[in-house]
Amino acid sequence: MAALQTVLQSNANIARLPSGIVALFVGATSGIGQSTLQHVPAPHIYSVAHPQTVAAHETHLASLSKSNPTATFTLITADVSLVSEIDKIVAAITQKETKLDILVWSDTREGLEPSMSTRYYSPLRAVQQLLPLLNAAPIPRVISVLAGGHEAQISKAELDLRDSANWSYWNAAVHAATMCTLSLERLAHGNPGLSVVHWHPGAVATPGLAKWDKYSLTPPNQRSQDEAGVRGVFLATSDQYAVQSGPVLVPGGLGGVNKSGGGIFLVDADGESIDNEGVLAGFRERGVDEVVWSHTEKVWAECAARAGRPKDEL
Repeated sequence: MAALQTVLQSNANIARLPSGIVALFVGATSGIGQSTLQHVPAPHIYSVAHPQTVAAHETHLASLSKSNPTATFTLITADVSLVSEIDKIVAAITQKETKLDILVWSDTREGLEPSMSTRYYSPLRAVQQLLPLLNAAPIPRVISVLAGGHEAQISKAELDLRDSANWSYWNAAVHAATMCTLSLERLAHGNPGLSVVHWHPGAVATPGLAKWDKYSLTPPNQRSQDEAGVRGVFLATSDQYAVQSGPVLVPGGLGGVNKSGGGIFLVDADGESIDNEGVLAGFRERGVDEVVWSHTEKVWAECAARAGRPKDEL
């Protein structure tokens, strides 16, 4: 377990990172993503906000600018529940940047109506489209905040999970997390210099989690949102979660974190590796990862058609 003091010790060494770090945060308008955003010291940060949350997020970024005057914050307005909106994010960054060092995606919905688009189709599209910029960075990293390590059996016949008979809050979360891990493994395999972390942060006292109070389903022993943010920065910068060594060395006393058989880091709330090879190895052996990827590309193409653009311009 990475104790909080150890995490803070590591984060204190972030100044050793190469100059000109560029980071993109999607889902940083509230919850874990917002807290991670306010702790990362990257000099140039892009943050994506839904049109309805732009005003509040502008105020938050203005506050961060005062506390971190050397940083530049760029706000991108996009509805990430629409896969076709991902091109707005990609275009805004590729027009100005030659590399992308850190991509952090967390589920902004957090509430009672989780979306497969915000949890899976949109984030994977963003990673795929931003691979050229990520590969141009010296130590690129992608952080997915969902339910890494909790992958379970899924039906290849209903990957879009549209049948309400198969839907429940937890089933939807696990389904999206499973598809996310399989696709992230595929992308990591084709991009060996890219470090990918799929994080299950556990129970965190976010505004989204508070929505469960009226159902008496709020989990006990919640971690503070601030601590979750500090740990998010640790995952995004420490060599503990890197496929190649970098400047933020692993603090003394911490053991190594293992990658999944597919080459990504599946970690729990404390930053420890989760071994779920009993499930994932079977998926790879049966080619489920390829089925998931083929399905995903089909959905992207359908979204492009509805948006009136050819597939390669999604």
